[in-house]
This record gives sequence, structure tokens and C-alpha cells, in this order.
Amino acid sequence: MKSLVRIAPVIALCLVMVAACNQNAPSKPAQTAPAPPSVATAPTPASPQAPPPIPPGTEVPVSSIDSVMLNRPQDAPEALIIQVSGTTPSPGWTKAHLAEDAEPGSDRSVRTYKFIATSPEAEQPNGTPQMVEAELRVELLPPQVKSIRVVSATNEISAPVTD
Repeated sequence: MKSLVRIAPVIALCLVMVAACNQNAPSKPAQTAPAPPSVATAPTPASPQAPPPIPPGTEVPVSSIDSVMLNRPQDAPEALIIQVSGTTPSPGWTKAHLAEDAEPGSDRSVRTYKFIATSPEAEQPNGTPQMVEAELRVELLPPQVKSIRVVSATNEISAPVTD
């Protein structure tokens, strides 16, 4: 009972403090400043226009690359098969293939290829993306090449060359 008598004032003090919380006097309403006089502004520029359509039968990089796989064929262990899948902006794209980048970079340990496809002969009304695949067999890869980079219009993927 004596311990209850000692704790009672502490409990009462806690209750008073909790009850007093958030009992602040209402704050003064914020004073609003008068609106500044309107100033003439230049008209906003028109939104950027869509890129021009790709002429039919034109070879261009595919929209994006989804995967790159490197394999060594059993019949020629020094050769390398590069398999790539990606996406074109619409159906009807043909002749997807890999083309070696004509401008070699400064890093001789990386071989770069562009993933290219030919645009449709007629404009496609349905703009749904189309999956495309390509495969390239490189008969002899120099030993200093340690990575294959494949580049599209919007991304690139690199894969390590293994023995």
C-alpha cells in the first residue's frame, strides 16, 4: 500500500501532462500578401515534335536489346556464337542482324556490334512492339577480346567472353 501512495503523485503528474498536450492557443491566421500585378510573359514553346517517320526499307538500330548470349560451338571451340533478342517499335521489321562497329573504341578488349533491323515496307497501323532475334557466328576471335558489347537505339548490353 505504501508503494501505491508513492506512485500515485507520479501517475497524477503524468495524467496532467498528457491532458495538457496539444492544448496550445490557436495560432494567428496567416496574413496573405496581395497578389503581385500580372506581368506579360512570353508564350510557352510548343511541345517537341515527334521524330520524323523512318523511310520504308531503311536499316536502323532496333529500339532496345533484351538479352545477349555467348556460346562456343563444340565443332569449333575457338569460334563464338552471339545470340541477341530485342524489340522494334512496330510489327513488320525484317532482316535483324548484328553488324560489327566500324569505329573501334580505344579498349581493344571489347568488341562492339550494332543490333540492326530493316524498317517495314509499309507503315504499320498497330504500333505494338515486335520481338526480333539475330545470331552471328564469329569464326576467330582475337585472344585479347574479353567482352562483347551489343548496342541498340536506346541501350547496350555487354557479355564476358569465356574460354
